[in-house]
Amino acid sequence: MRQDNVQRKVHGASWFFLSLICVYLCVVMILWKTNIGSHITMVQNLILSQSMIFVPTIIYILISKCDLRETLRLKKTHWLAIIIVPAFVVALEPLMTLINAISLLWVESATTELATGLVSNHKLWVSTLLMAVTPGIVEELAYRGVIMGSYRYGSRLAAIIIGGIMFGAMHMNFNQMAYAMVLGMMLGFLAEATGSIFTTMYAHFCFNEISVIISYIASHVSVLKQMVEKQASEGIAADQLKQTILIYIPFAFMGLCAAAAMIVLLAYLNGRHMDMLAMFRRNRNTEAKRPRIISVPLVLALCVCIGFMIITEFVL
Repeated sequence: MRQDNVQRKVHGASWFFLSLICVYLCVVMILWKTNIGSHITMVQNLILSQSMIFVPTIIYILISKCDLRETLRLKKTHWLAIIIVPAFVVALEPLMTLINAISLLWVESATTELATGLVSNHKLWVSTLLMAVTPGIVEELAYRGVIMGSYRYGSRLAAIIIGGIMFGAMHMNFNQMAYAMVLGMMLGFLAEATGSIFTTMYAHFCFNEISVIISYIASHVSVLKQMVEKQASEGIAADQLKQTILIYIPFAFMGLCAAAAMIVLLAYLNGRHMDMLAMFRRNRNTEAKRPRIISVPLVLALCVCIGFMIITEFVL
């Protein structure tokens, strides 16, 4: 690919991310000014939030005329991924729980009330469709597809790390941002290991579906429901969170090691282990020719995200 086309793809992804943030802020402002937001149901809220990602993604794909198969990685992967990917997600759960618990020392949970409220008032398949299937497709198309698929022309390792930060920031709350950043990076490594976006969609679905099923069980078993309601009203004590953190540290470490081993296994199964190793080797001859990922629209978008989170969580 020509150097100017590569530069255009990388910078285009940064402008695309900035446009996603601008769309989000505009919609939030309209809902707030018109007072429509207070009348929106949970289902409508979830559909709207995913539409704010999906519509700009489709528009960008059409305008940029990118190679769908190459940029979005619409490729097959080894059939064992069907088994390995869920195991990969389960292995990461202790780490996600640990990061979530650490974040709760300073901020409130942003998802517990939404998940519990949705599954307690709707059938399981509705909750699965809205909270697992749709985000798994829409968010992966945007972040592991358009953004990471474009940034990898600059640096594959940087694309994974920066893409993970962007994925966390777009959740617009510090609680989700904390663990979503790490999850986004791990999904980036998964995409590189398999060469397919379908595995990251599958992993994203599995991760969200675990939360849906846990919330569904908790809301339909009377004893667990009472515990959840008590926790929601009283909050989680700092001492309890600290105990949880200490307990989960060794499990998080072991789970991360297991997840890394599964990424290596998938890379071997898909014949991409040498490509994975090449990501960690510096080549000064090619580095000078690659476009820089860090740009004004990217920094601006991240600053807006952080500023929004500070204002909504610590000022208002």
